[in-house]
Parts: sequence; C-alpha cells; structure tokens
Amino acid sequence: MGCGSTPDANSNPTDGSRSIVVTYSVLGSVVEQLVGDLATVSVIIPDGQDPHEFEPSAKDIESLNNADLVVANGLDFEEGLEQTIDRAIDSGVNVFMVGDHITVREMSKDEDHGHDEDHAEEESTETTVESEEEHAHGAYDPHLWLSPAAMLEMLPALADAISTATGADLTSQLAALQSELTALDAQITETIDGITCELVSGHDELGYFADQYGCEVIGAIIPSLSTTSEASAGELAALKVEVEEHGVPAIFTGLGTSQDVADQLASELGVKAVTLSTHFLDGAVNYREFMLRLTQQIADALQ
Repeated sequence: MGCGSTPDANSNPTDGSRSIVVTYSVLGSVVEQLVGDLATVSVIIPDGQDPHEFEPSAKDIESLNNADLVVANGLDFEEGLEQTIDRAIDSGVNVFMVGDHITVREMSKDEDHGHDEDHAEEESTETTVESEEEHAHGAYDPHLWLSPAAMLEMLPALADAISTATGADLTSQLAALQSELTALDAQITETIDGITCELVSGHDELGYFADQYGCEVIGAIIPSLSTTSEASAGELAALKVEVEEHGVPAIFTGLGTSQDVADQLASELGVKAVTLSTHFLDGAVNYREFMLRLTQQIADALQ
C-alpha cells in the first residue's frame, strides 16, 4: 500500500470532503456502503468498459493523484491503470490493493490453458505474441469480487485504510456490511445447492465463485485470466469436446468475449449462450444485488 499523509487534525475529515477513488463499480459499491456520506466516492472505469483493457484519461489520472485514498483490485486486473497507480504510489498517494488482503486463488496447470505450449504451432504470430503477454500476466486470479468470502476477508483491512485516510469511524458500518455479506453467502449457497454446477465462461473469470460454491470450471472461450488474450482454433476445439463430454447446458459470455464466437459455439453444441455481467454493476444498486442476480442467472441456465 502506498504511504501518504494522514488527515489534518484541524480539518473536518467526516464532512464528505475526503475523496476516495475506486477503479471499478463493483468494488466501488462496497466502498460506498462502508463510507456512506462520510467521503466522496468516485469510480474510474465506467460500467460497460472492460477493466482489463481500460486506459485512463488525463482527468482520471488527476483524480487518482488527488485522492485521499485509491482502492484498486490489483493482481493485474486493471492492466491499463497499473502504471498510473504505480506512479501515484511513488508520489505518496495512499493506495489500497484488495488482492493484498485476501487468500489469492492460484491457477493450476490444468486451468491455466493460456500457457499450454501444445497449442503453439496452431497459433498465428499475433496469437503467439498474446500468449507471451499472458505468461507475463501471471497465474494469480484477479476476479476475487465474485466470492463474498473473499470480500469478507479483506473488509476489515479496507475499513482500516479508509479510516486512516479520512478520519471516519467505520465500526458500525463494517459490522453491518459483514453481516450482509455473510447472509449473502448463505443465500448463494442455497440457490446453487442441488444444481450440477459445471461452468464454461467467456474467459477464466468464475474460479472464485466455483471454488466457494462447489462448482467445476470446465473451460473458457478465452482460456486466460485476461480478455486481452485470444483462443486458438485448437483450444476452441478442445473446449467443444469438454462441453459435449460433460453435457453442459449453457456457456456464459460477457465483457471482452466475442459474441459471434460464443453464439457460433453454442449453436454448434446445441446449448444456450447466456450473457453475464461479471465485471460491473450493470444497474445493480449494490454488491448484494449484483451477486444475487449473477447467481440466479447461472442457476437458471444450468437447471
């Protein structure tokens, strides 16, 4: 976490004048629930834009540099923001990286399809370059917000960081949000219970959800943790075999996945192609509503 100055003792830190900048809306909704009107919360990456590919504007960079606290996912999720965030840390801006405060999911060799050298000869020069970038991307899954348990794990540290940056006492807000997310976890468990939960996604994004709720990740259209990669013809053919062998009734797509490829794959397999909003709120009023909607979409598609 970047180090910066604490609030001036002579200022009024809880009048909403403190600024917290969050990288994406799902995480922003959690921060907003914690702080209420005790600070101004703004989100850098607009809903509908891919956080893996988003590039900041000059105004975005200014907002980050002037924030009392920046809250980011980390784990190479905000790829286009990484240099900006690093420079902000170097200049003394307080930055809270959520990925530093959870038990990070590490991709196994079987899951880490994008690293499979067996496909090297099948790929074009462009795809080979993207595979090299995927090696640099690392094997730590950044999609941590898709598990309420992961969010619960980091909440005390986040509340502490916000309190340090703003001077706000968040004791009651933290307890209320912890209670809400604990109940949310139970609701999701109940919704998924009894369903054969085998998941095929747009890219490798549902791992935390799968681990938490006893699902199995069969594969992904883009076999990578980032949507900046692409699948080879060989990888798509292998995915089709897996879907047929498991009898999966639906494949899930979303931001950063070619809808044409998803629709063609679903048509060839005779399964449904279901679009999920996994990376932004998409109209949900808070994190709880976002996760319940996502869970219900998955459950409905797999039943």
